[in-house]
Amino acid sequence: MGDANEEELYKRAQMDERLRVEEQTRQRALDLEKFRQQEDARKAAEEAAKKANMVADPEPAVAKWPDDGFQAAAPGRLDGIKGALGIGAAGDAALASRLLNDGRPPATEAVSGRPGAEGGGVRERVGAVLNAGVAKPAVER
Repeated sequence: MGDANEEELYKRAQMDERLRVEEQTRQRALDLEKFRQQEDARKAAEEAAKKANMVADPEPAVAKWPDDGFQAAAPGRLDGIKGALGIGAAGDAALASRLLNDGRPPATEAVSGRPGAEGGGVRERVGAVLNAGVAKPAVER
């Protein structure tokens, strides 16, 4: 065994080695962090260069009608029942189909000026409003 001086020297050498290893570890961590920051900056610059050449950013693949090419799932057997009952998206589609395919053009009376159930078309009502302040002759020829 050794004396007290040798033990003290051994403890100091161990402490110095531990401090040296801790300092090396800390320095490596700092170097690694600096490297990561440089890599992130480089990647950001590359992405910016790529985006500068793009016409538009790509859109996410979500269901948007009609021009993104996304197709919904094929209707199943339950969708027919939901459409007949008017439930959910299948009911909305069934209602739109009935409205489009019932053979009646929408709002033809208001557009054409034909008299409807309320007793006069648009032209007659507008004419009555415009001619309300015009004096009529007492005797018509």
